[in-house]
Amino acid sequence: MKHSFYCALFAGALLAAPVPAAENADKPASLADLPAGTTEAVGQGFAEPREDGVLRVLIVGSGDAHNFPRYWLQMDGETLREAGGIDTAATPNLDEALELLPQADVLVFSGNHRQYGEARFQQALNAFADQGGGLVMLHAATWVHPWEGYNSRFVGGGSRGHGFMDVEVTVKNTDHPVMRGVPESFTITDESYHHEFEDGAEYELLAENGPDDRTRKPHASVWVKTDDKARIVCITHGHDARAHENPAYRTMLVNAVRWVAENGE
Repeated sequence: MKHSFYCALFAGALLAAPVPAAENADKPASLADLPAGTTEAVGQGFAEPREDGVLRVLIVGSGDAHNFPRYWLQMDGETLREAGGIDTAATPNLDEALELLPQADVLVFSGNHRQYGEARFQQALNAFADQGGGLVMLHAATWVHPWEGYNSRFVGGGSRGHGFMDVEVTVKNTDHPVMRGVPESFTITDESYHHEFEDGAEYELLAENGPDDRTRKPHASVWVKTDDKARIVCITHGHDARAHENPAYRTMLVNAVRWVAENGE
């Protein structure tokens, strides 16, 4: 995918300098050691020159109540690179995210920091989707956020509460590529988001959590949010290491990234 259209969109809007390509290839282990709520620039970028057939995946996340650097930026980045054919860049910083997004094929987003409510990020997010970029919305990204139009387009609703326990997950569509290699049922120790779809939301349910310690009904945990221009996969899992190390979670993440990247090809 090519996203050269961003050059005009972001001219004059970006505050950060371009991420040096020389710092790209070695993804620093220090991401896991950053403060949990940091929004500082970390200097990652994509490898140059780009290799044919290699997906570029940008991982963006920061905020509170979770350790975004350790679990999303570091662990999920490792999961994707280990799968092969995927180059990642990860950042908790808004300016770096805006700098790197035009270079990416897929955005993996999990964040609840107020910076993501800024118009320039929301505009960039919608522009990326409008041009067919692939999106994987993880955990905090599927919460209800006060960002105009965000939940309706990218999530189809949202969560306002959750339980926490060993959650029993049932795959509802075993034929979908995102669920390929995922057991038909599995247990994950995680926050169980109580997702509610908006009236009229268009989506395809792929998996659901069983009743947890706070509710007596199942809730969607993995789904495709229907969109006219982009492929979007939403996954509510991911609170801490017990989720990110779960083999089913890792498989779904890799599958989702590869599937959303196929849009329009």
